[in-house]
Amino acid sequence: MSTDLEHPDFLKDLPVLYVEDDGPTRNQVGPWLQRRVGSLVCAASGSAGLDAFRDRPARIVVTDICMPVLDGLTMAEEIRRLDPAVAIIVTTAFEQTDYMARSIELGVDRYVTKPIRFDQLEAALWHCAHKVVAQEVLRQRAWFEAEALRVRHQESVRILTGGLAHDFNNLLQAILASFSLIRQQATPNSAIGQNVLLGETAATQARTLVRRLASLSVPSETLDHVGTVDTLLRRAVATQLDGTDIRAVFAFGDGGTLIECNQASLLQVLGHLVANAREAMPGGGTLTVATERSTSSGEDGRHLPPGGYLHITFSDTGHGIPAANMPLLFEPYFSTKERSSQKGMGLGLALCDTLVHRHGGTLSVDSIEGQGATFHLYLPVAKR
Repeated sequence: MSTDLEHPDFLKDLPVLYVEDDGPTRNQVGPWLQRRVGSLVCAASGSAGLDAFRDRPARIVVTDICMPVLDGLTMAEEIRRLDPAVAIIVTTAFEQTDYMARSIELGVDRYVTKPIRFDQLEAALWHCAHKVVAQEVLRQRAWFEAEALRVRHQESVRILTGGLAHDFNNLLQAILASFSLIRQQATPNSAIGQNVLLGETAATQARTLVRRLASLSVPSETLDHVGTVDTLLRRAVATQLDGTDIRAVFAFGDGGTLIECNQASLLQVLGHLVANAREAMPGGGTLTVATERSTSSGEDGRHLPPGGYLHITFSDTGHGIPAANMPLLFEPYFSTKERSSQKGMGLGLALCDTLVHRHGGTLSVDSIEGQGATFHLYLPVAKR
């Protein structure tokens, strides 16, 4: 979004929802709004306005108050639950003073009295535009500060894990060699042989964990493959969901978009995201894997450089992610699973995030607790 508030076309960047049940008023104000804002959706009732906002979220809502079935303030309250940052303008008649207390409590941004004067409505729109941009600037500033902190944290983790991986590999090599010698000297099927086998198995699992740590510490990998991801996605799904009660649905709409990647690393990322969905649906469910071509302007809130991207989504019907866990999801060693040698180490999503960033992409998640989760993976389109 442009932040030049003095530019006459600034309002053209803002999607607006206009809700008015009176037909003549709507037919008069609607075209006026259409000429001034970026995109306009009109609705003839509060319930229709709420549905329209769910389908196409707006940055500013202009609504009448007194409407049958669902009045404007109740609709605005529901919209604020969906997006607390949306700006709200109410159009009101003088006799509707009993609604003013509710308006103040709701935090309505501007009031325009009826019959509507267009100069007052335009002033209200500009006030809300300033508010929207100020919130966007603050949000981006907070994101950049958090991103800088995350990068510093990841660098610290990289240095730490690199040293740990090196030292543990040396120790595990000696442990595995000792176990192998003892097992060769022990009587077959003896208690000593069985105990040594258990220790050797645990040491092998520890070596797998060390390899994950080493992956976090490697600064870069060669992007050695150019192609589509359809085959990799199907392979990851088949590997992780075979023998489960989870149904896989594929929706490939990218038209064969080519990406440049490290095939082994990308397959590791895709496999873990599918495994993550599998663990969220222990009793079965549906995993929808979709792809589409996407373009970033660099200012659309996805924190991607300008250019073309392949957008891959993994949507499950599982238990969802609690809001308190969302900020920690990609942190190393954060896990909600029971800790054991097999799972719960908290490195999976952190490693995925690291590998995706090395490909020049981003990894994020949307979730409502109890309604499943959707992981969004953006990868740059191949330049060769």
